[in-house]
Amino acid sequence: MILARVDGHATASIAHPSLKGQKIVLCTPVDEDGVATGLPIAALDPIGAGRHTKVFITTDGQWSQGTVHDKTSPIRNQVIGLID
Repeated sequence: MILARVDGHATASIAHPSLKGQKIVLCTPVDEDGVATGLPIAALDPIGAGRHTKVFITTDGQWSQGTVHDKTSPIRNQVIGLID
């Protein structure tokens, strides 16, 4: 799991069919103090995290594929929790 901050969202004019209608957010990995520790990553966001929200992201592609109900989906990262 990755602790990250939501910085924005992604849009695509062409995407895998499993991602149609799905919200994809851009997140920067952070440490416990909120300091960036890595490059931004894209993640599926089925729970509706807002901008600047701290979140937990799973990198389990099989979990994310289950969320979109497509075992061939290229999605790997998914927001699974919001941090207060």
